[in-house]
Amino acid sequence: MNAFLSILFVIFFYIITYPMAKNLQLCGYDIKYYFVHMFKLPYEFGGKTNLIWTKRIVRLAILYFLILLAITLPYFIFVENFWWIFFGIIIEFFAVPVIFVLTALIIQPFETLIKKLYIKKACKVLDNFKGIKVAITGSFGKTSTKKFLTTFLKDRYKVCATPKNFNTPMGLCRTVLENLKPTDEILIIEMGARHEGDIAELMKMAKPHFGILTAVGEQHLQSFGSLEKIKKTKFELCEHMPKSGKVVFDGASDNTKELFEKFRGEKYLVGVSGGCCYIKDEKFSRKGSSFKIVIDGEEFKAKTKILGSEMLNDIAVAAYMAYLLGVDSEEIIEKISSLIPAPHRLQLIENPFCTIIDDSYNSNLLGAQQACECLKLFKGKKIVVSPGLVEQGDKQYELNYKLGKKIASCCDEFLIMNETNKIALTKGAIAGGMKKQNLHYAYSRKEQAEVLKKLQEKSSVVLFENDLPDNFK
Repeated sequence: MNAFLSILFVIFFYIITYPMAKNLQLCGYDIKYYFVHMFKLPYEFGGKTNLIWTKRIVRLAILYFLILLAITLPYFIFVENFWWIFFGIIIEFFAVPVIFVLTALIIQPFETLIKKLYIKKACKVLDNFKGIKVAITGSFGKTSTKKFLTTFLKDRYKVCATPKNFNTPMGLCRTVLENLKPTDEILIIEMGARHEGDIAELMKMAKPHFGILTAVGEQHLQSFGSLEKIKKTKFELCEHMPKSGKVVFDGASDNTKELFEKFRGEKYLVGVSGGCCYIKDEKFSRKGSSFKIVIDGEEFKAKTKILGSEMLNDIAVAAYMAYLLGVDSEEIIEKISSLIPAPHRLQLIENPFCTIIDDSYNSNLLGAQQACECLKLFKGKKIVVSPGLVEQGDKQYELNYKLGKKIASCCDEFLIMNETNKIALTKGAIAGGMKKQNLHYAYSRKEQAEVLKKLQEKSSVVLFENDLPDNFK
């Protein structure tokens, strides 16, 4: 009987650990970060996303179950006193978070070994790849630039690109081992970073021939600590380029332009008047953008459904890289008209009742301000839904205060999600002239839907600006 009860309690303790496993996964399996923030993270079932049952999570889950069993079963078998069993259950209940972290620590060396073997296998494929490799990094616009470049190249070459935002070593491994074909001619690799050395690791794996440095700015400040460290990390792309390598820089970003000046290899400045490629005379409407693009001194007229000046810079950067790779200017202009935004990046979604601007992937002040300017192009009641910006370190309050102030200038109603930036966004919005009755709050998707239902009317426009993962309150 005691053995049966022990199994029941093991299953109970196992089930209640689900939110912990999801938070660890959302923290990128960073056990140190998870441990430090363990009691600050929300622990609840449900949320926007489910735990993804990767092989790593399955291994962790099996080991954790066995450890719980090893702790609980002997106790129930050898202890017969009801009160001692009761107190043991209470102690184990409160010890579950610690047991889970210890399990993650125990399995970590094994996971590190698997990662090294996986990377070694992928590097062998990369070294044998005969085509051209293009690396893309920066703080903002990486995925959009990758998507635009793929569009410019795909009719001329067989192209493989890292999918979605697969921009880590393991993301690159998955792309190479699962998607890259021997017949592919170009591999486009998005490279992300949260710590110094992350880009260097990816560059050593990929050994690309071409590089793109998009806009660089204050993102992931919590992990980097300063803008200088961000710039230093992004410059690792340049430092690890081969001597014959070529790098295209988004000169519209002051920080990226600074890195352009620093680089001593073959380089191209894009996005500024007089540069290799730049946009001018841009005009925006709810239908998209019209502008002139100059490529190596030759001027062309172009139209696209893409909104926002920062996104147009991404187009210019991708266009010039395609030009360097042999795509004709006329072909590039033709392709520009067919470009569509990457999902959740100023994506326009029309329906008979209202218009939705989905910018829920964005997580930086510059992009958020651009989205607010786009919202001004539309007629009708304007509503912004946002939880603000996270991972901004010591600047988090300041940047969210600025964001609240900007949002107040472009909308009629502001729905603030989550607790994380509630105070900063509220004070910023009020400072920007928004009345308290036009500020609304929600702490779940269900509450959000209820509030929006009351606020929306025919022909209203709703901007979803950023979206926090479930490990933020």
